[in-house]
Amino acid sequence: MKSKPIKGLVFILVLVFLSLSFNHVFAQPPEYAKWGKTAVEETVKNYPDSELVNYDYNGKVIISEDRSQYNFKFTLNTANGQKKEVLVYVLVNQKSDQLIDVHFDELGSPN
Repeated sequence: MKSKPIKGLVFILVLVFLSLSFNHVFAQPPEYAKWGKTAVEETVKNYPDSELVNYDYNGKVIISEDRSQYNFKFTLNTANGQKKEVLVYVLVNQKSDQLIDVHFDELGSPN
């Protein structure tokens, strides 16, 4: 009869361990999250009269051993009520994890 309480305790400990392990794995923000925040902040500064209404992450490009570029596509509502799409490129020093520059490329109105 003593084996049932021990098996139950082991089962509960395994469940707790698995839930903590899965929470740790799934709680990690995506790699681009930090640079997405930077892209949003810089877009708001660059387009102060516009409202950001859509955010798409379009991938990472490794330019060299030191440099990576994170690509985003934002849709903005302009002050005159028009929609504008803007590509935002966040250039990062991969080794130091530091921002190098942010570039904008206006696409105009979405289709």
